[in-house]
Amino acid sequence: MRRLLMRVTIPAFVVMSAVAVGSFAGADGRYKKQGDRCVWDAKDSGPNQCTPVTAGRFKEEGRECVWAATETGADQCKPTKGRFKKEGSACVWNATDSGPNQCDPRKAK
Repeated sequence: MRRLLMRVTIPAFVVMSAVAVGSFAGADGRYKKQGDRCVWDAKDSGPNQCTPVTAGRFKEEGRECVWAATETGADQCKPTKGRFKKEGSACVWNATDSGPNQCDPRKAK
C-alpha cells in the first residue's frame, strides 16, 4: 500500500511543480513609467518600475467591455460609456456615469 501511494504521490508532485514553474516563467510583462503615467508593457520583463493609482484593466467579456480591478495587463477594449471618478483619494471606474474622466487610473503613484 505504501509503495502504491509513493508511485502516485511523487509523479503528481513532479507534474504540479512543473506546471507551477512554467506558469511563473511565462509571466512576462511589467508596469513601466512613461512620464507621469504607469503603463503595462506585455513585451518587457523584470521588476515593475511603478504602480498605477488604480489597478486593473478593461477586458472583453462576451460582447461587453468591463473593468477587471484585480487583473494586470493591457486593456483589451475601450468601453463606450462610463468614466473614472475621484472618490476621496481613490480613482474608481463607474460604468453608468458619463462625462470626462475626473482622474487618470494610469497615473503613477
